[in-house]
Amino acid sequence: MRHLATVAAGIATIVLLTGCGAGNAGKAPAPTSKSAASATPGPDGSFEVEAALKNADPAPYSSEIRTETYTDSTLTVIMAGRMNFNGSGPTGKLTLTTSDSAPKDQAFKAETILLEDATYTRTLDDDGAAGDWQRTGLGSSSAGVADYGAYAQLLLDLGPKARKGPEEVDGAPAYRLSGNLTRDQLRTVDRRLYDKMRATGTEDFACDVWVNQSGRVVRFEQWLGISGTSAHNVVTLKNFSEPVPVSAPE
Repeated sequence: MRHLATVAAGIATIVLLTGCGAGNAGKAPAPTSKSAASATPGPDGSFEVEAALKNADPAPYSSEIRTETYTDSTLTVIMAGRMNFNGSGPTGKLTLTTSDSAPKDQAFKAETILLEDATYTRTLDDDGAAGDWQRTGLGSSSAGVADYGAYAQLLLDLGPKARKGPEEVDGAPAYRLSGNLTRDQLRTVDRRLYDKMRATGTEDFACDVWVNQSGRVVRFEQWLGISGTSAHNVVTLKNFSEPVPVSAPE
């Protein structure tokens, strides 16, 4: 389980750092659709997903985010917090915790502060005591961090087969896109994940994206095979609001 939890933690971090955001971030590819159709839901909850993505507010915002990572169908790691998106880089504060499936002596908990130029991480114990902050600089590929809106556009580019239609997410209308993305498709959209996939020999992965009528991604699911382990990541975003202040620990 320790091995699985460690792998899951790594996969969850990869997803967080390479998939942060929703809407029209500066690095995301522009939608190819020229449709001026409204993204307002119809009576059946359907709306024009291309228009929603194209018209998404580009202003910075924050969102609650929760990532659940399953390895071999077992929930192993939960990452949760609040992130700022649509800025020059994703920033936020998160907590990474093993699930109850991990043996007590193998469980861990950590908190991370993500800044535009570095991350700070420290471990936490059951009594609330914290270890020292460890700083890690971001690699040169971080400048190309993509947002979930870019994943939505990649799925749209797959054509009609990727369009699964309207569904509800947390009781609100959303449009689901689903398909398989190859490593090469991520080369210019998500360089960090592209490099990870190349290093581990991963050729492709399946993913689903749910876009709301405002053009924000509210749910993202991904199925990966990393280090011989089958992983399923489920990311949910909600309670959108103004950006929150984030700074390095003192």
